[in-house]
Amino acid sequence: MSASGRPGGHFPRFLAGSLASNLADGIMFTALPLVAAVLTNDPLLVSGLIVARFLPWLLFGLVAGVLVDRLDRGVLLVGANLVRATALVALAALVATGHASIPVLYAVMFTVMTCEVFYDLAGRAILPRLVPVEGLDRANGRIVGGKTVLEDFAGAPLAGLLFAVAAFLPLAVNAGAYLLGALVLLGLPLAVRRTAPPAPQDDAPARPSVLAELRAGLALVFGDRAMRSPVLLNIAANAAFMAQAGVLVLIVREHFGVPEALYGVFLASSAVGALAGALLAARVSALLGRFGSVAWGFAAMGLACAAFGLAPNAYLAALAWSVLGAAMSVSNIVMIGCVQTIVPATHLGRVLSCVQVLGFGLAPVGAVLGGLLGRVELFFVPVAAGAVILLALLFAAPGLRRLTRRADEAAALAQGVPAG
Repeated sequence: MSASGRPGGHFPRFLAGSLASNLADGIMFTALPLVAAVLTNDPLLVSGLIVARFLPWLLFGLVAGVLVDRLDRGVLLVGANLVRATALVALAALVATGHASIPVLYAVMFTVMTCEVFYDLAGRAILPRLVPVEGLDRANGRIVGGKTVLEDFAGAPLAGLLFAVAAFLPLAVNAGAYLLGALVLLGLPLAVRRTAPPAPQDDAPARPSVLAELRAGLALVFGDRAMRSPVLLNIAANAAFMAQAGVLVLIVREHFGVPEALYGVFLASSAVGALAGALLAARVSALLGRFGSVAWGFAAMGLACAAFGLAPNAYLAALAWSVLGAAMSVSNIVMIGCVQTIVPATHLGRVLSCVQVLGFGLAPVGAVLGGLLGRVELFFVPVAAGAVILLALLFAAPGLRRLTRRADEAAALAQGVPAG
């Protein structure tokens, strides 16, 4: 809840800072591969940027969750953006002077994404202090919708246009966007940044070690079936999605015959669906309830994956891909809102980090399995991915119902009304 107790009291400032950072992300994710392609034509070296992008989550995600619960979350948000801006300024200078190299690109991507780990966890953990509990779905929807628009529809095209003028230019603009985000977020008040009011110094208990707090976070996730089942569902869905994402370019080009020039247009169909889902998530949640929104969202994801693989032409495949994006947005937004509602602020960073790290941890496994299955037949991959999601939903449904029921009860208690 915001310090003023009103919906959106300090949320617009937080959203503005997040949007500036999303624009910077969209520019960077396009600009760095373009620079890499200028420096080398080795596919393996270029693909190393993906490793540098996701490796920080696996290395630092769990520890970052503990630190997010210990430190001033506003300072983490601002500091992460300042470090990212500094790294991009340095890279822009190296590119402009002809001294950039592939290892330097790896180092910059790794540094920026390490900051992203802290930024993402701190941002999600601080949100329940910025908006009332009944506004979490709407706030998460605006964040996800803004991220989609700024990264996919603004940042990526802008990076391409700037790169055509000068290779260093998108990197300089990238750094400026991170700096703008940091300046905007400086105005967040201390009351919404702290995890809890400070205890009096005389009787303050000794703080547990980082390892002890990390174990407590893992126990909170895996020791509670209401939390464990949805987390495992999310892991299965991420792995299934990465299985088809790993061979997506082959499916679209070879199976559906989409020319290279239109591949980006095809991918945009998912972004359009994701944006629509983000905008409608709060309304869907109000109409279907939390359980119905998440359950039907994952069911739609599974069916959309299968429909994508079995589509008779590229147009229907793009429609299925768009539905997948919408369903993913709705289910993720509502589920994150449930976690933000029921998990205490002092533990939220650790719980969210567990969810993120576990989701990313099996993503490479899913990609490898998708590649192996794709060697047999490409359209088998999305069909199998859809089956995995539906099967995981069937097993996770009881725990998912418990999680959403507890979120409903916590929301009702916070609003001072009887639980449904």
